[in-house]
Amino acid sequence: MAKICLKRASEFKTIRWSGGQTTELYIYPAGSLYENRDFGFRLSFATVEVDKSKFTSLSGYKRIIMPLTNPIELVNNSKTTRLIPGRSFNFAGSDLIESRGVSKDVNLMHTSDFAGQISTIDDNLDNKLNSSWEHLCLYNLGGKRIVTIKDQKLTVGLGDCVIINNINRENLEIKIEISGNKKKLILFEVKKGG
Repeated sequence: MAKICLKRASEFKTIRWSGGQTTELYIYPAGSLYENRDFGFRLSFATVEVDKSKFTSLSGYKRIIMPLTNPIELVNNSKTTRLIPGRSFNFAGSDLIESRGVSKDVNLMHTSDFAGQISTIDDNLDNKLNSSWEHLCLYNLGGKRIVTIKDQKLTVGLGDCVIINNINRENLEIKIEISGNKKKLILFEVKKGG
């Protein structure tokens, strides 16, 4: 049976890095530390507050980034990739990346034992989605939402996360009712296997 947890924005740990701030939304397994590089995967929200910054090298990890507010450019050696808000980009954690542009973004870092993806959920209508991924996280960037999973209803505020551990890979139906500010809802999905 899936385990569902609602984490409030006030519970998250935010740290400064050379280009801005990073808020850790979820790290797996429990008790892992980003600093120790002993995690299987980590979900985060970041602000990039300077026009040029360098990403931390994370050898042994794969990374996915999605800008949320402004386009950014990632430069890896002489190759430049322009990212627009709402589109994700995958790269190796060991790549020496320089970021250009000020933005807010979401990130997924994972070992080769996992596969993952980041997507946005359209705010124009109330939504239903189905997923059988092992780990899901709904990160709310807008107004109040009611998220229903099975018979459990959760009221989700700005900056809150619904974390679902679906280890048995049940096909879960998730209903999302939107009210108020219609900004993005971010969906992280992670499962075992590369």
